[in-house]
Amino acid sequence: MKTGRQEKILQEIQELKRRLYRVERKAAALQKTKPSAVRNVFQKKYPHVRIDPQLFSLVGSDPPLSLEEEKRELRDAIAARFDEK
Repeated sequence: MKTGRQEKILQEIQELKRRLYRVERKAAALQKTKPSAVRNVFQKKYPHVRIDPQLFSLVGSDPPLSLEEEKRELRDAIAARFDEK
């Protein structure tokens, strides 16, 4: 048998789960629109520059990486790009 306190805690947990779900949905929607908006601004500012999606995703338009991870990812992406040619 649950006490009133346990019921209240369970209700609060359910409410937090609902709020978390809503926040995650909003974050996912923003994540989908953010890179394209950033790319549009970049293309307007530098129309003559071709955008490599893999490199562009590493320069601040996606979730942040640590500085070490970002350097490693950039090195790997650049190396892979030049190995293709």
